[in-house]
Amino acid sequence: MTDFFKALRYASIAAVFALAAACSPGSDNASTGDDDALPANAFTILAGSELKDVDVQLGEEIRKATGLDVRFRYAGTLDAIDRLNAGESFDAVWVSHGKYLAMNPELKSRIAAQEKIMLSPVILGVKRSKAEALGWDRQDPTWKDIADAAGAGVFTFGMTNPTASNTGFTALIGIAAALASNPDALTEADVANPALKTFFQGQRMTAGSSGWLADAYAADASKVDGIINYESVILSLNANGKLGEPLVPVYPREGIITADYPLMLLNGAKRAEYERLVTYLRSTAFQTRLSAATLRRPVNAESSSAPAIPKRTLIELPFPGQPQIIDALLDAFLADVRVPSTSRYVLDLSGSMNEEGRIEQLKTAMDTLAGGDPGTLGNRYARFQNRERIGLIPFSNEPMPTLGFDMGTTAAENDATLTAIKAAVAGMQPDGGTAIYDSVQRAMSELAQEKRIGDAPRYYTIVLMTDGENTQGMGLRELLRWRDSQGDAVKSIRVFPIVFGNADAEQMKALAEATGGKAFDAKVGSLAMVFKDIRGYQ
Repeated sequence: MTDFFKALRYASIAAVFALAAACSPGSDNASTGDDDALPANAFTILAGSELKDVDVQLGEEIRKATGLDVRFRYAGTLDAIDRLNAGESFDAVWVSHGKYLAMNPELKSRIAAQEKIMLSPVILGVKRSKAEALGWDRQDPTWKDIADAAGAGVFTFGMTNPTASNTGFTALIGIAAALASNPDALTEADVANPALKTFFQGQRMTAGSSGWLADAYAADASKVDGIINYESVILSLNANGKLGEPLVPVYPREGIITADYPLMLLNGAKRAEYERLVTYLRSTAFQTRLSAATLRRPVNAESSSAPAIPKRTLIELPFPGQPQIIDALLDAFLADVRVPSTSRYVLDLSGSMNEEGRIEQLKTAMDTLAGGDPGTLGNRYARFQNRERIGLIPFSNEPMPTLGFDMGTTAAENDATLTAIKAAVAGMQPDGGTAIYDSVQRAMSELAQEKRIGDAPRYYTIVLMTDGENTQGMGLRELLRWRDSQGDAVKSIRVFPIVFGNADAEQMKALAEATGGKAFDAKVGSLAMVFKDIRGYQ
């Protein structure tokens, strides 16, 4: 199994990839629905999380018209592959691209049939004033034009992490192909193209899912000049009235890569039901309603696109078929191209961490990020990467001294740093009370100080792991009052709390929302997997 396929197998981020959930295409809080009992005659579909809008708005119509009890289970595009590899059984799978499954021989053989249902290209949405200033509202720029503007500091953007989210992954491949000397045959030299690094000098916002990126942009559009996302998400942001300034859809001249949402049959015994469903989904009338409801493009040429969708021909860039090139591209992005992060891991070492093996779970989770077993959760895309700065703040009755670690730029430097992180975590022992918010305040203060004196762009984040309620020091309200009294250096730092053990879920969610972060739930899954999921946001 290549490293790329390992990345696909272990990139389990179902809770993170809700790109356009329910009636709000920007939401990433879609429920998987996996706890609901399924009728024996149900037609089960493992669907991309962003497809919940189809079920919510049109699901009853589909079930009534086809006579099929269609039931959706949701996962991120990459997590869907993980679940199928793990042996979960579904009648069909419906994700943004079939290319992922087609590149995996173990899964390709299970696809009995497939049909494209709708289209949504990954494009650039640019604030109207910035598009006018750069002339991109009048003439499509090339990807090189965009890279030059980013390198010159006149254009900034947000994009999802390509090792975590389909839009980021697709965008990275498309940009690399557009900047290559021969887009149809990417080479190792194209991966090392300096223009690729120039382009990402303009990235100022990252995320683990397209929906969260859209929400973060809508919450504070002043941070960047635009975002890379699905066309449907960008158009939905314009339509929902949450933006102070609309986004101009920009389609770079060389082309883009389009998600074509194939519905793929896995259970050959239900071919008749599948064909009945596909026939209805691709019918002229339904395709028109589907486009109006979701702002995706119909595949039926006789159907009408939603009026908000620009009437233009899409130029498609090639999707590389060589896994080794994709491996190299992702490696180069993480090691040399992306904006690096500075983070604080605020780790609960109170006495309750002795219960139910919690301290062992914490150590396993941190070992995952420190390189762990490359054949399991600790694959190379989850571990700490080149140029990152990591600080560990263990706490019980009070925050303990910060343990700082700097990743280097060579394998030898990084191996030494990862070994030091493992050793530091291995020696941690629980005891005492729980000073959650004093410890978060310490992390905010330290990161803000680093940000004030920093001479290059970085992402600054806090990961909070606690298994209980606050018993020492300031409370949440006091922390937030202090934060509100500080400058932008503090206010710009996002906190990603993890709900674990007996932690107060409402307080963790409130802390995340107040700081522009996201709360993760480790009560129903592996703590190590949640730590890995958060890496997509750093």
